[in-house]
Amino acid sequence: MLGLLRNTQEPTRTVDALQPGASGDRGLPPAGTETEIERLRGVIAQLMHTAAHDPLTGLLTRGLLLERLQNELAREAADDARIAVLFVDLDNFKLVNDSLGHGSGDEVLSEMARRIVGCIGPQDIASRFGGDEVVVLHPHAIDGSGEALGQRILAALADPIFISGKEVVVTASVGIALCKPGVKSAEQLLREADTALYAAKDRGRARLVEFNDELHTRVEKRLQIESDLRAALRKSQFFVEYQPQVRLKDGCVVGVEALVRWRHPVHGVVAPGEFIPVAEDCGLIVPIGRQVLLESCRQLSEWMQAMPGRPLAITVNVSPRQITEPAFFTELRQILAETGIDPASLCLEITESVMMSATEEVVRVLNQVKALGAYIAIDDFGTEHSSLSRLRDMPAEVLKIDRSFIDGLSSEPGDTAIVSSILSLAYAMGKHTIAEGVETREQAAMLLRMGCEVAQGYFFSRPVAAERIGPMLSRALWEPRSARALHSAHATEGLARRGHRYFIDEFLDHIGAPMGTKAGP
Repeated sequence: MLGLLRNTQEPTRTVDALQPGASGDRGLPPAGTETEIERLRGVIAQLMHTAAHDPLTGLLTRGLLLERLQNELAREAADDARIAVLFVDLDNFKLVNDSLGHGSGDEVLSEMARRIVGCIGPQDIASRFGGDEVVVLHPHAIDGSGEALGQRILAALADPIFISGKEVVVTASVGIALCKPGVKSAEQLLREADTALYAAKDRGRARLVEFNDELHTRVEKRLQIESDLRAALRKSQFFVEYQPQVRLKDGCVVGVEALVRWRHPVHGVVAPGEFIPVAEDCGLIVPIGRQVLLESCRQLSEWMQAMPGRPLAITVNVSPRQITEPAFFTELRQILAETGIDPASLCLEITESVMMSATEEVVRVLNQVKALGAYIAIDDFGTEHSSLSRLRDMPAEVLKIDRSFIDGLSSEPGDTAIVSSILSLAYAMGKHTIAEGVETREQAAMLLRMGCEVAQGYFFSRPVAAERIGPMLSRALWEPRSARALHSAHATEGLARRGHRYFIDEFLDHIGAPMGTKAGP
């Protein structure tokens, strides 16, 4: 334990209350020797200290900070001082545990606590709220002293930490909320500081953000969305649209992506970007995702019954919170059994960021899904810092090229290089690719020439209701003008290999030495 806390308040039941002669000692047995009494006092004091402090960091427990905060908020406002609460959270602390081990992570947390204690004043207290999150109570904030304290904490935590001879740099984010006594409850003030903390992380981390009216409006909106989401689940306001996935060489639909929509009774159809993050935060993404998965598989079963022998696949986005639910795999098997679809017709999408930071539990479940016969796709591929070794070890068989790279295919040489590199990587690793966000014929033609097999986007079709997919299954959604010539030129050469060669040709052409031309001396 640190033993360095300033002005640490112990619980109200003190050791003195148990001394002989105190009002509470009537039922105590006669004391033994004076030495025995002193020993008992020491044991009781140690037990009380242990109960009041976090065993790893020595910081106060959550309960004691809440008690102190409630007392401060209940005092009379005798001056202009305000009560400040600071939420401090390490940035990317999970990477420390994953790369150096939990033992090293504990050392980082202990050092974090020591440095925070070194920043606070004699009237301040610090408490470990859980994980790598520390709350500091600054009960007399005057003339910006709360913000100044937050900046001192940021500076102190930014210095390198030496763990087992290695230098580790771990930054922190701080959210701060202030109020005068008697204005807000402890829960409200803590919630506002927590909101400010998440705003700090959203704005780039390693910074301090103070709760304000703008954040207050955002919180109110979020709470309203959460309330409306709960009602939407009860009233079946969610529905699914489907976007065709097209085989580029002939324009045939080979799959669809299921996309959830929310028909709000007041605001109409709400975009997923407005409610999915809230659903993730509050856990409602689990029942929503379950509904989408079941509805999508039922719909695929209907299409396949209407067109027997017509191959068709469906991709469904799943949240990491869904995957870590104990019942997820069991429910997936039940859905496949109920709908009767072949597991090989189902592809579950997870984002690249989730895949790269997947826990052992997530990887275990994904391997179960793969063993069942279903596919795993990495969505938004290329937008995060992927590790090739991590990608190699993941059970993902499909890479979905992010639309941000497709946008620049006809205008940004860098995007062309990235797309071609992803196609080459997928070819080398034996993975499938799907290009997202195709909006022009030129983009589709370039992807075809580069070796991409399947694409989706507004050029082919927007996401549509299920009944509009049926007619699309019997016709081509585009006719590549030179597809026949492109695909007969090298019949035995893989599409992705030709895409890789195309990229090299383009690059060497820029430096004056296209492939097949021997450079001079």
